Amino acid sequence: MYYLKKFQMRILVILSLFFLASCERPDLEFTNSQPKHSYMLNDQLIFLNFWADWCAPCIKEFPYFNELDKNPNVTVIGFHFDQFDVLEDEVVEGFIKKFNIQFLNLKTDPRDIWGVDIPNSVPTILIIKNNSILKTITTPQTLETLESLVQDLS
Repeated sequence: MYYLKKFQMRILVILSLFFLASCERPDLEFTNSQPKHSYMLNDQLIFLNFWADWCAPCIKEFPYFNELDKNPNVTVIGFHFDQFDVLEDEVVEGFIKKFNIQFLNLKTDPRDIWGVDIPNSVPTILIIKNNSILKTITTPQTLETLESLVQDLS
């Protein structure tokens, strides 16, 4: 009887730990999608695109990032530059609709996830894999240059 109760207690503890681990809050929140755990993006090339609605090169790049995001080995994540300070989610959602942004837009401060600094200018792209920054780009891109980066870094 003693051993049966001890066994039942161990099973209960293991199930409780499993339950608590599965309830861990995702660390990536998005303006336009459900939250995710950053570890779910391991092995993906993440193109973290810092953009702004007042940046003409950023706006020109949106269709390229929409297309790039269709690559199964790539995840494009945007972050509006003004979200570092004062921009409300509703305003960002309006820009996402206005510019037909189809890739994810991060609500969580990227400094808290990847330890990055606020970029000096936009557009700025950080290419990340397994939580390591592989490359920083501060010039406007085309679909061809983005696809070339994927080939070079895969």
